[in-house]
Parts: sequence; structure tokens; C-alpha cells
Amino acid sequence: MKKRKQAGNRPDFMKVHQLLTQSLGEADKLHQSSPLAHCRTSLEILVATMLTQATSDRNALTAWHRFQKAYPRLELAVEAGADALAEVIRPAGMAAQRSRAILAVLNKVREDFGDYSLDNLADDPERAWQYLTALPGVGPKTAACTMLFGFHHPFFPVDVHIERIVKRMGWVQPKMPPAEIQAVIGPMIPAHIVADLHILLLNLGRKYCRPTRPDCAHCPLSGECPGAEFA
Repeated sequence: MKKRKQAGNRPDFMKVHQLLTQSLGEADKLHQSSPLAHCRTSLEILVATMLTQATSDRNALTAWHRFQKAYPRLELAVEAGADALAEVIRPAGMAAQRSRAILAVLNKVREDFGDYSLDNLADDPERAWQYLTALPGVGPKTAACTMLFGFHHPFFPVDVHIERIVKRMGWVQPKMPPAEIQAVIGPMIPAHIVADLHILLLNLGRKYCRPTRPDCAHCPLSGECPGAEFA
């Protein structure tokens, strides 16, 4: 077996973006499989992201479409209650747990802002981040998705796929936790490609850089990856 060349100390994110786009397609099109692409407000982005935790985009998207059909306004989900909401979002899995978490967030937002809206946070990234990460059931990845896709601030969400890729690529230390990866990698990425790169890397992890038996031979980043091997 022969190894590819090692990646440099500072990743060339523009090159990575180009290679992934050429192989996987445009990020906007790939994003259509995510419920986050079918939201109207930042609070909807937050709720939809909560549905994506520990499940597939397919299941989360099905649950989100059911949610939107049942509750065209977010307050209707609160009025319906936890049991009814759990039935609606059941395709995402862990329905009872997710239902309680979503209602806790919606009630907290209504209590704090007098409405089911996060618009008051839109122009203050620091305040928005502090608020989101203090909400019940909202971790750094969910908060970062809301910052990026809800408020359009260049935060870089790190899920299990992206965590695996950046560690295999040698961009971060092997034991670095996801929240720290977000803080380290995010500022290094040109702001105008942060959203695209998140989507592209996520899809790379699903198609090629899998947890087991990664397809290094066909991976578009094999030439940049210090761990990739080929015959």
C-alpha cells in the first residue's frame, strides 16, 4: 500500500470546497434533503435542527414536513401539547423526548421575547450564541446551525460526520471535542463558503468518509488526506 501526500498544517479550504463541489455537486442542491432548507424563520431552523439530532436527514425531513402541516404556526404546537406533538414528529425517533425538548424551547422563547421569534437576536451574534446555548436541550452544534442557517452568521456546525473527517484529515487533534473543533476550524474558513463547506463535508462523510470501511479510493479528498491509502 502507498500513502498519499500529507495535508499541510493550514487547510486550503477553498481547494477543499472546489474538490467537493466538483465531486458531490452544488451545496444548495444537496441541502434540499435537510429540513433546514425548508424553514421560514430562525426559530423554525432551531426546531428543525433539534429534529435532526441522532437520526437521518430523511427521517428528520419527513418529521419536519409533518410538523409544518400540523402546525403552520409554532404556537399551535404548544397548544397541541407534548403527546400530540410526539405523534407528529415520530418519524424522527425519540418522539417523546424530542417533543418535550421542543416545547421547552418554544415556551422559553415566548417567555423571554413575548413571541415565538428569535428576531431580537439576529444582529447580535455574541448575545445570540449565549442565548441559544443556554436553552434546554440545545448544544453547540444545534446552536451553530441556527446561527449559520437562521441568522446567516459564519458559524461552522460540527456533527459526527464532520468531526470524523476533520480528525482524519489532520486538521485538529484526535481527541478534540466537537465544540472546540467548531471554535478552532470555523474562523479559519472564508466566511462566504462556511455554509457550503458544512453541507459538503456532511455529505462527504455519508458517502465516502464513513465511520467504518471508508471509501478512500474514490474520495475526492484522498489526495489531501494524510490517512488515505490506495493500491
